[in-house]
Amino acid sequence: MTNYPEIQNPKSPSPSPSPSRGEGWGGDRGFTLIEIIVVIVILSIVSVITIKFLVDSLRVYTMTVNQKSLFDEGKLALEQMCRGIRDANSITGVTATSITFVRDNATANDAVGETISYQLNAGVVQKVKAGNGYAMARNATTFAVTNATNEILLQLTLQLASGENVTLQTKIYPKNLAKSLTYKSFYSNWMEAYQ
Repeated sequence: MTNYPEIQNPKSPSPSPSPSRGEGWGGDRGFTLIEIIVVIVILSIVSVITIKFLVDSLRVYTMTVNQKSLFDEGKLALEQMCRGIRDANSITGVTATSITFVRDNATANDAVGETISYQLNAGVVQKVKAGNGYAMARNATTFAVTNATNEILLQLTLQLASGENVTLQTKIYPKNLAKSLTYKSFYSNWMEAYQ
């Protein structure tokens, strides 16, 4: 007997494998409702994580910028106060939140012998001279002045309503005060060291 290959009738249905995913009427392929819901849920989770990351990054950036501007404002105010106090020829008054002194040298804004005060007034550190106040630092919560034998310690805390704050302090040794054996004015107690 001879084996002949089977000839299939083009009109007869061919045996087909079991229907695969998405095959339906007309042989169209597509996605099931479950697959679409799973993709939507996964994309939603990724979107929420991405948005949270972006919002947190923006919040940290804003906080850093606010902190930096507070630091810059406080540093500038303390530097101006240091220059003024360092040039004082006498400290005429010190309280917990203010210092008053008399200038020894003239500057572009101050005259020789002019009395100047630095004080905290309603959240603003001011330079007061001739009865007029000039803002040096805003958003101040603390301005503390300590005078320990003419070693002036200034402490300044600035804080924004959003919570960012910065605290700065410096110690000043006025250079033009009267000579003293105990004061670190470098008159007789200082000497250049040569190696």
